[in-house]
Amino acid sequence: MNMTKQLFKNLLVATMVLLSLACEKMVLDDESNGKSAQETGNLTLKASMYQIVPFDTRADVNLADYFSNMCFVLYQNGEVAKRIIQTNTTQNFGQTSVNLEPGEYQLLVLAHSGKGNPTLTKPDFLQFTNAIGFSDTFYYYGDLIVTTEPQTREIAIQRATSMLRVIINDTEFPSQFKYLRCYYQGESGVFNAVTGMGGTVNSEQKVFYDVEGLTPPITLRLYTFLRNDEGKLTLQMVAHNADEEILVEKKLENIPMKNHMITEYSGMLFGTPSSENSITIKADTTWTVFNRVSF
Repeated sequence: MNMTKQLFKNLLVATMVLLSLACEKMVLDDESNGKSAQETGNLTLKASMYQIVPFDTRADVNLADYFSNMCFVLYQNGEVAKRIIQTNTTQNFGQTSVNLEPGEYQLLVLAHSGKGNPTLTKPDFLQFTNAIGFSDTFYYYGDLIVTTEPQTREIAIQRATSMLRVIINDTEFPSQFKYLRCYYQGESGVFNAVTGMGGTVNSEQKVFYDVEGLTPPITLRLYTFLRNDEGKLTLQMVAHNADEEILVEKKLENIPMKNHMITEYSGMLFGTPSSENSITIKADTTWTVFNRVSF
């Protein structure tokens, strides 16, 4: 009787181990950095990039040169049905092929260059964090019908972010200036892919820069998701020495922002502003500049 019980226990343990391995394999396949992108399924997705210029213009760009992360997520009945995560080292970055049961799905494609990926459980609450970082972000969201017949869909992704570009053009920096910390708030670090706007969360976003060895001018690029077509930011710039002591602080308030555009501020962090110190930066060809202001 004891031998029978022991045999039953051994069989139970072996079964649990096999089930555990099977479950782990399913998760790895579902969130592959490369394997899923090479499989042949009944749905093939290919992302392409639309850049924001005065008119929407198709741009033939290498996505791997512009983004470090690509997420393909298919939702069904409000739940994640399939998720594929790629990095720009993935072969055929921006393309994937999956097997899905026929039915109606919602497809999210998200491209960005953060240190990690946002929450992907709900397409209306894609939360980036200060640890992940905020970068230029492109996306697509829409309905998708899957049938038994193989299909290939080319997905045009478009910009989700707005940028505050700050040019610090002091004639020189003090030798003890080692770190610059930027805190900005008023808009959101959460993106709602369903509406194409920022989430309802009013985030304080933070970006830290190691400026040791840099000479002016330096350019800061701060990204956010606007909750409406227009918005406002408050920016606090704090310069530190190597001991984390504050050297100087500068606060800019009511900075006007417009969706998918750049607002550019230029001025001095340590010195006194003057017309001789102002500089002009040509607009990036992939963006439209909304406003330029000297501080």
